Amino acid sequence: MDIIPVANERLSDKIVNQIINSMRDGSLKAGDKLPNEALLSEKFGVSRGILREALTQLQSQGYIRRKPKDGTYIQDNVQGMLMNESINDLVKKATYSDLLDFRETLELKMVERVIERASDDEIEELFDGLEVAGSEEVQHNMDHYFHYKLAQASRNIFFMNFIDTYYDLISEIANKSNRDQVRRNQIAEEHLAIAKAIANRDKNAAKQAVIHHMSMVDKKVESME
Repeated sequence: MDIIPVANERLSDKIVNQIINSMRDGSLKAGDKLPNEALLSEKFGVSRGILREALTQLQSQGYIRRKPKDGTYIQDNVQGMLMNESINDLVKKATYSDLLDFRETLELKMVERVIERASDDEIEELFDGLEVAGSEEVQHNMDHYFHYKLAQASRNIFFMNFIDTYYDLISEIANKSNRDQVRRNQIAEEHLAIAKAIANRDKNAAKQAVIHHMSMVDKKVESME
């Protein structure tokens, strides 16, 4: 691990970024033990107080674990965390059209996996909360819940991560789209069609229901522009 002395404001953040970058480029790997605080503070050119502040940040973010009387270690799951961050960064740079295209592709695969992997009880849970929402905010939350349950039933953590990130990003657009009561009625029907096709273990019908749902979402967004 090559360490560059830092000399600027918010030194603890500089240290945090430098250590995370070392994880990204492979200089620091899962399970590696960091040098002791005295040596680290000397190499970074900062006080031990500033170093401890940086280590506390890294620990709170889940990158490291600190063992009393032993030392500080890189978490075993750090590569998965960094991969999720990279995916999130890409998603945040995408346009809404990009997100819709990717989401449709993802959800077509998602319903396949749900049909292949989910138990009858897990599929039954998809029918929870499919009633028509009374407001745009409630509709947004219900929509998020339904698609997250799909991702969860697929047993794929990347699908789950994308759905959460996606709904965080589109909250403003979704709330505008969901102001129309007619559209909220349609969403409830579209979700129900997806759930029924999955319950019947019918992949083709489930995919067609997803395609119809996403085309309706796309049309609504286009009408708002």
